[in-house]
Amino acid sequence: MSNAEKLMDYEWMLERLYQKVPPKSGSAEYQLPQPQVLRIGSQTIIQNFREIAQKLKRDPQLVARFLQKELAAAGSYDPGSGQLVLNVKVSRKVIARFLDMFLRNYVRCPTCGSIDTRLERRGRTWVLVCEACGAEQPVKPF
Repeated sequence: MSNAEKLMDYEWMLERLYQKVPPKSGSAEYQLPQPQVLRIGSQTIIQNFREIAQKLKRDPQLVARFLQKELAAAGSYDPGSGQLVLNVKVSRKVIARFLDMFLRNYVRCPTCGSIDTRLERRGRTWVLVCEACGAEQPVKPF
């Protein structure tokens, strides 16, 4: 087959395109680890908080601040043990729901759905920058 015939052959061009375009990464269904919650009195301890923050590819202090704001509770993150202590009684289901909300709003790209993103602070605005498609989206501050 000559080059001119190849360029006219749709199937050949389509196959060549698929070979040159890299497969999409990070847009598949993303599963966070289940929070391991321990309730002692009026406190809730998330034992695997560091692991969850690493899976989200975000600073644990940032994720802790988001959870504290959404739960309207004081708390502290211990970098040594990787635990988050919240001064409120809350169920694992509620914590998982807020972590999913964080994933949707502050991790996943709204344009392409990739999780290969980073948060940048520009002045008073937080911007979600996608490493996969290059989209930039301002997000709600927390």
